[in-house]
Amino acid sequence: MVTGEARVLLSEGVQAFHLEQRARGVSPHTERAQAGDLGKLLDHAARNRWKDWEVGLRTLRGFALELGDRGLDPASQARILSTVRGFFKWLWETRRITRNPASGLRNPKQPKRLPAFLTEGESRALLDLPGAVDYPSSRLACLLELLYASGLRVSELVGLNLQDLLMDQRTLRVMGKGRKERMVPYHTQAATVLETYLQFRSAFLAAKEFPALPALFLNQRGGRLTPTSVRTLLRSALEAAAVRSRVSPHALRHSFATHLLNRGMDLRAIQELLGHASLSTTQRYTHLGLEELARTYEKAHPRAKS
Repeated sequence: MVTGEARVLLSEGVQAFHLEQRARGVSPHTERAQAGDLGKLLDHAARNRWKDWEVGLRTLRGFALELGDRGLDPASQARILSTVRGFFKWLWETRRITRNPASGLRNPKQPKRLPAFLTEGESRALLDLPGAVDYPSSRLACLLELLYASGLRVSELVGLNLQDLLMDQRTLRVMGKGRKERMVPYHTQAATVLETYLQFRSAFLAAKEFPALPALFLNQRGGRLTPTSVRTLLRSALEAAAVRSRVSPHALRHSFATHLLNRGMDLRAIQELLGHASLSTTQRYTHLGLEELARTYEKAHPRAKS
């Protein structure tokens, strides 16, 4: 067993770290979590007879392996190791150790989580709920319909301007990640919802005497709608439709892709529509022309024939 003197030395380092963290104003919740994490490290150090904190990476990896052996899930292990990295960085910065072995300490691999998506029935319940009777309700209906019709990211949707609507072609000009532009078709039912929304939008601007604005989706003050606002609107719509909670707007993007794939749409075509990072601007329509893409989309989208 480690000597009492060594245990005191190890404990003093942890206590000094906690005092500095408290002085920096960390929350009580963070302080409790760090105390629990470093308590595990301190117990491990005592059992393995560490003399001080001047240890190597291999020694720290032994602690990381022990966390896995104790049955902790990868997320919990990652949180503990994050605290340990912060602690050793502080030890090194305050010259309590001569080198920082934790800089090479890696988290365990996290299990890949399947993206959440709605069933086709849940999607119908969500999209059929809003009735366009005024500006807010028509905006909600259009937001939901376009998210599911196009598979856009929320940031892409709220970034749309009026000039990005190619309504005669039922196509959206979308600026995606990395400033990559792509063309995304939408079906006839989405076109009807969009046209209704645009009428309410014009009336809203006139009633409020707001100037003509380029953003497609506006908030009540006449500014561009934000992704945070869209998430808030979606949560309310999910509750009203009695659809599963804790589903993000991104789930409609996943639903879009999943339902098209389930109905036989080519995976390459779905990648084109989603604008995945693996597709560069110059490769956008190398194998699929826009007309073919739109034709395939019309045949496969669940709401295109409604």
